[in-house]
Amino acid sequence: GKRATALDVAGTFSDFCQTEAATQMPFYAQIGFFETHRPHDFGNVEPDAANGVFVPPYLVDEQSARRELAVQQGACRRVDEAVETITSALDRTDLTENTIFVFTVDHGIEFPRAKWFCYDAGIEVALIIRWPEGGISGGPTRDRLLSNVDLFPTLLELIGSNIPNNVEGLSFADYLRDDSCEGKRDAVFSVFQGKDIRSIRTNRYKLIRNFQPRRLVPVPVNMSSQKVNVESPARKEKCPVVQLFDLEKDPLEYENLAEDHAYAEIRQDLSARLWTWMESVDDPSLKGPLPSPYYEEAIAEYRSRT
Repeated sequence: GKRATALDVAGTFSDFCQTEAATQMPFYAQIGFFETHRPHDFGNVEPDAANGVFVPPYLVDEQSARRELAVQQGACRRVDEAVETITSALDRTDLTENTIFVFTVDHGIEFPRAKWFCYDAGIEVALIIRWPEGGISGGPTRDRLLSNVDLFPTLLELIGSNIPNNVEGLSFADYLRDDSCEGKRDAVFSVFQGKDIRSIRTNRYKLIRNFQPRRLVPVPVNMSSQKVNVESPARKEKCPVVQLFDLEKDPLEYENLAEDHAYAEIRQDLSARLWTWMESVDDPSLKGPLPSPYYEEAIAEYRSRT
């Protein structure tokens, strides 16, 4: 059927709060929006440049980027309106105080060097949590390395449920109330399956391992001359199998230090840790190249001959 807009989805949840929530306690609601995905004008979203247009530094500030970013900002405003509908419904039905409210996403924005890659712009995501009755409110920020797999055990701990041994991730429930708590992670791992990319990121360094070929283009990326989800083919430079970045000196991840002898020990350490993590999750790339949808379709015809 037709995909609902964020406002439609939020309205459905608002109706649930008014009519069913009281008889469904406790309830769990996972509410997703299509907005901020391409096409950014989904649901007739209008461009929003009321406060200007923010062009990320990894994109060239030119008209093509500005036009699309303005529409994307409009999509963000639509999502903001939908979230307001949800929080207002919780307020009206006296559910705010004892509802754990989480706002998060699963990848960076759909622009070059963000989604579709393991650069920071692709793996950093929004995360906002509120639970007034549980002492989580007031708007403080925390500076910790987290992974999306940490959210599930965190919610289990917050509601007082045991965390099964087979649950991946580490609860960060203690961070939410106490900024002095030591971080549990000194690294996070990321995957972009479409291009078969893996990465490990510490507080200072990022190592990316590429399992499929692609090309690099000059950075910042000029969107007027690029396809949306690739870094090619503006020039013929092959993307290295290993990329290493010093995020303290190079937060935009422009200078690959993988072959710099001064960083040899760091490369060796991060590479070993990434391999170990891939083994621990039984990463399919360790067993061979990942078949593409084209391969699967072609080989299905081959098998049908017998």
